[in-house]
Amino acid sequence: MPDHGDAGAAAKGHAVRAKPSLRGSIRPRIIAGIAVVLAAVGIAFVAEAVLESDAPDGTNLSELTFDRFDGGTGTLAEYEGTPLVVNFFASWCPPCVREMPDFQEVFEDLDGQVAFLGLSQDQSRKAALNLVERTGVTYDVGWDPDLEVYEATGSIAMPTTAFVSPSGELVDTFAGALDAESLAELIEDELGVAARP
Repeated sequence: MPDHGDAGAAAKGHAVRAKPSLRGSIRPRIIAGIAVVLAAVGIAFVAEAVLESDAPDGTNLSELTFDRFDGGTGTLAEYEGTPLVVNFFASWCPPCVREMPDFQEVFEDLDGQVAFLGLSQDQSRKAALNLVERTGVTYDVGWDPDLEVYEATGSIAMPTTAFVSPSGELVDTFAGALDAESLAELIEDELGVAARP
């Protein structure tokens, strides 16, 4: 049956708008909502699956080398006898930048019980050195231009932190940013050294 109100409005020169169909506007929203949920679940699954280290625990890292910013070459064998934390960082990685002062804090708290080595993944030494200066890091830093150490630890994300035994063997890796408390807990769990009294 025609709506006489609409006919009267049209006769008076008023524009008549079609009533919106709820079915037409709700269905795309429901489909979009389902797609978002499925995408989030898929991303979480992939992230959990992908962020596992490819390097088996116990891999010996002693012979791996890195470039020192002063021009020399360093090796992980230099740290044998002391537990070692290797942190891969880059100036283009905001979580890396955020966590570096926390690494410095834990490094100072440990007072030499654990060695720290930051390895830059930057393309330029200048960018890496500027970041080190800006974040106040005083532990050893170097450059891993060929990704030799990064790949040997099975690292696949930035930032990543590797925990190395006093004998130079990979104990474990952690992909993602760490605050001081989380880093201290991992050092205690993985390397057996308490960072807090």
